[in-house]
Amino acid sequence: MSPTLVATFIGVGLAVGFLAGLVGIGGGVLMVPFLYFVYDGPGPAWGWTVMPDLAATVSHATSLFVIVPTAIVGTIAYSRQGAVAWRAALPIAAASMVGGVAGARVAVLLPGDLLKSVFGLFLIASAVQLVLVQSNPGERPARQTIWLTLPTGIIVGMFSALMGVGGGLVAIPLLLYVIGLPVRKVAATSLAVIVFAATAGSLTYIVTGWAEPGLPAGSLGYVHAPAAIPLMIGSVFAVRLGTRVNQRMDVRVLQRIFAVLLFLLGARLMVQGVAGLR
Repeated sequence: MSPTLVATFIGVGLAVGFLAGLVGIGGGVLMVPFLYFVYDGPGPAWGWTVMPDLAATVSHATSLFVIVPTAIVGTIAYSRQGAVAWRAALPIAAASMVGGVAGARVAVLLPGDLLKSVFGLFLIASAVQLVLVQSNPGERPARQTIWLTLPTGIIVGMFSALMGVGGGLVAIPLLLYVIGLPVRKVAATSLAVIVFAATAGSLTYIVTGWAEPGLPAGSLGYVHAPAAIPLMIGSVFAVRLGTRVNQRMDVRVLQRIFAVLLFLLGARLMVQGVAGLR
């Protein structure tokens, strides 16, 4: 890639990392649409040739791979602030690894246009969720029984791997309304769970896609390393800033702006995916 393109990827990574640290999501909701554009648009001009049927899977796998170190750095920063509810995070994270493997296995079997349509619907639902979530519904003790934490982890892991996102947009409402965590610990705990879910999903994408024909040069299974590395550089650098801002400000205005962006991206992807299926 040219220096300009490398800078573009790093810039997207900076936005991804800041968002991950700020609201406790992996950042895939930004990376996946960007990578769709890369592989469906000017990818060949950059020296990357991807079979059309594999473009969505490569986008999701690469995004998930970038999320792993981003979530690790963010979790360490939050843990030092005492913001991670580890008692809830660990059993949910363990279950999310099972869900992550299952989600990645399903994703490689789905047609690319169907995957894109489903992701568009997911973005729209995520936009609605960001607008609706106001605060923790009451300051009652967290409910951390195995009957709640295990299903929560499996659901988070499956959505994480299937959609190529960290899973935070699914984890956040579950941690708030099912587990009952205090709102100030939700972003940090979500990011801790994402570490495990994204790791399991990424490894499954790598193993499942190993030696798959039609992948771009430099791929590790379905993970496209030349795209992942500059994205990772930016995201890891910015995630700590997001965690610091999270502990100091009201993020409602940013959530609403982000919700509008998600809705518009989701609607566009749904239209493209449905058109491709037809």
